[in-house]
Amino acid sequence: MRTPLKHCRVRLPFVAVCIIAAASPVAAQEEVIRVQTELVNLNVVVMDRQGRRVSGLARDDFEVYEDGARQEISHFTATERPLRLVLVFDVSLSMEAISPTVKQEAIALLRGLRPGDEVSVISFAREVRWHSGWVNVEQAEGVIAGVVAEPYARPAPAAVGHPGYRVGDGNTYLYEAFQYVFNNFQADNERIAVVMFSDGVDTAAGRALPNMRRRADEVGRETLRQAQESWALVYPIRYKTEQSVGEMPEPAWRPLPSVIRVGSRPADPGRELFAQIAVATGGEVFDWTTRQDLVAAVGGALADLRSQYSIAYAPPRTSGGNNFRRIKVRVKRPNLVARTREGYFYDRLKR
Repeated sequence: MRTPLKHCRVRLPFVAVCIIAAASPVAAQEEVIRVQTELVNLNVVVMDRQGRRVSGLARDDFEVYEDGARQEISHFTATERPLRLVLVFDVSLSMEAISPTVKQEAIALLRGLRPGDEVSVISFAREVRWHSGWVNVEQAEGVIAGVVAEPYARPAPAAVGHPGYRVGDGNTYLYEAFQYVFNNFQADNERIAVVMFSDGVDTAAGRALPNMRRRADEVGRETLRQAQESWALVYPIRYKTEQSVGEMPEPAWRPLPSVIRVGSRPADPGRELFAQIAVATGGEVFDWTTRQDLVAAVGGALADLRSQYSIAYAPPRTSGGNNFRRIKVRVKRPNLVARTREGYFYDRLKR
């Protein structure tokens, strides 16, 4: 499933290194002193109370806190940096009917990119497929046009000794798709964003609730940890399908000429994974059900990427293990809220 992306993998060191040459009477004996400074680089979006993105702020408008302690901002820019965009398409059965519409709006998103931005395209269902390395917008449009739904087996009817399965069971390995992205696209010093088009329903364990919960607790938790370690921004664009999860209770018969159904459809245990990953990375979830919603969702993701401030600071050095450090960015001006990643693992920063 995890085809290597060695020529696409980004493994830049997340450190700034200053080289100072000391004066010496003998050139051959010149001493070079290397001072290594680790920086935490943040992409920050500022919103007002009406949900509008705010531009035009300066360094002095921001405060950064790590585990509650204020940090000195060492680098700040409101100028947009080049973007590397990873487009991920869910091509499982539940997305097949809307796939043409999704691809059209994904291409519309590309046309909002800037010269110098690059795109990579991935699709997934049972398997993860990498369609392209970093390409320009024109090339990416052709790649997206070639993304097709993954073939699937016809559903098997239930029989004695054989439970059968419903359409789409075992067709969507959502967690593995996220892990594939986090393993192969390391943002580090670059700005990488991941836009995933999916309904957010993982069916690798079927639709029996105990199995779904077990998979969410095991594979889902590991996926969230990888999101916390990743420096890529994640923007899930979630199609709100109404899929059957678990079994509905049988109707409760009453001595009245009406049928009352007891209970409601159980919630998908992994449904909130999209939101958790978005929060962990500093992105946002955009839900949609109609074409108009989808246009707005794609526009919202692009607007987010176009309104980011870049803030960096040197984290405090402390001893200890691979501890997770929480980040909070505050805007000093009233009625404004900043959004960025929720934190990072210090040991991962040092690598």
